[in-house]
Amino acid sequence: MKTLKLLQAYLMVLLLALSVGCNKNDDTEEPLPPPVKTFDVKVQLVYPQGYSSNSGINVKLTNSITNTTFEAATDSTGMATFTVTAGVYDASASETRSIAGNAYLLNGIKSGITINDSWTGSEAVSINLEESKAGQLVVKEFYFNGCQQNVSGKFQRDPYVILYNNSNATASLENLCFGVTLPSNSHGSNNDYVDGTLSYASEGWIPAGFGIFYFSSTLTLAPGEQAVVAINGALDHTITYSNSVNLAKPDYFVFYDPDKFSQTTYHPSPSEAIPTSHYLKAVKLAGVTSTAFTMSVTGPAFFIFATENVTPAEFATNPANLNQNNGSATQTRAKVPSSWVIDGVEVFKKDGADNKKRLTANIDAGSIAFPDVSQGYTIYRNVNKTATEAIASNAGKLVYSYSGGVDDTTDPSGIDAEASIRNGAHIIYMDTNNSSSDFHVRGKASLKN
Repeated sequence: MKTLKLLQAYLMVLLLALSVGCNKNDDTEEPLPPPVKTFDVKVQLVYPQGYSSNSGINVKLTNSITNTTFEAATDSTGMATFTVTAGVYDASASETRSIAGNAYLLNGIKSGITINDSWTGSEAVSINLEESKAGQLVVKEFYFNGCQQNVSGKFQRDPYVILYNNSNATASLENLCFGVTLPSNSHGSNNDYVDGTLSYASEGWIPAGFGIFYFSSTLTLAPGEQAVVAINGALDHTITYSNSVNLAKPDYFVFYDPDKFSQTTYHPSPSEAIPTSHYLKAVKLAGVTSTAFTMSVTGPAFFIFATENVTPAEFATNPANLNQNNGSATQTRAKVPSSWVIDGVEVFKKDGADNKKRLTANIDAGSIAFPDVSQGYTIYRNVNKTATEAIASNAGKLVYSYSGGVDDTTDPSGIDAEASIRNGAHIIYMDTNNSSSDFHVRGKASLKN
């Protein structure tokens, strides 16, 4: 009996110890992390005179560092409401209106919205929408980041752009020019911002850095026809670099004016297959000493325009039309009137870059994030599914289940544009003057199909 009592006492002590141990563990558990703090952000669309507010318009709020995008629809007053974490954001919106048979684009952007503990959310962020008319000619594809060499390293002297007649009427354009903005990089320092707004937006111009290239004769494209323009070497680069593209075809064009830009690394003599009539002329802006026409390989802003009532050379050599970036004569810019701009695409460097817009909202209200990997990727325009499927002659010619996008980007239409074109289809591309909606990153250049 004494042994039994001792055993019972021992068990009681053991249970008490275990109980204390359990309580101790409960008391020392890691506390739960505090909830992530969020902020309410109201965005108000401000329409041009003559336009009323619309409900259901998609507004985007994009973190300029992470490129994370939030979307919300407007109410009947044109107001969209978001709940986001702290950060620096760009707000943008796009809308298309049909008036008297013409398509009008309403685009707006507000950059540098800082959300932190000082944010009260009591006042709405205003986006002033700007009106522009949909055009015929669009940038269909833009290849600028290069590819991998055969063994190791990058090859980035094979960029090109494809222009496309996106209408049902023949396009004939005189004085057609090409420009890239300065600052060149989306993530570089930008002194053009004043209180979160591009200073030249209210002045109605876009900066074309270093110089411009232009067609010396009228460019004529039938509906659905395209023009391939080599920005550097019009050569068959695949001979040396199998991952590159062949830009040595007789119907292609090329930036080549050695009297203005003579650096052969960027501007080698074109292939004999390219007729000299397809060489584009150049103007090097006053004070520029560079012997090469260069652009960013990570985040360029590229646009096409046509001069009015003046030749491209007359426009770009007139001192009244010039502006110096950062006050430096070697970084002279041409002040291209926004009304002359036909199309443009704004590329942001992906992954952690502090990107800033350079194209104004009436030209491009958004941007397309691009990975700096030099894998032969391109910026490719999305298909306008409704307009393309509405063309009766496209019946049975459209190819679906498109899978050519990179990472989380794709053509939301699901239509494989290049495969459909090879089938004889007539493709109509998206054109909302907003790169966020109009483009995706394509894993292979269309010229390699």
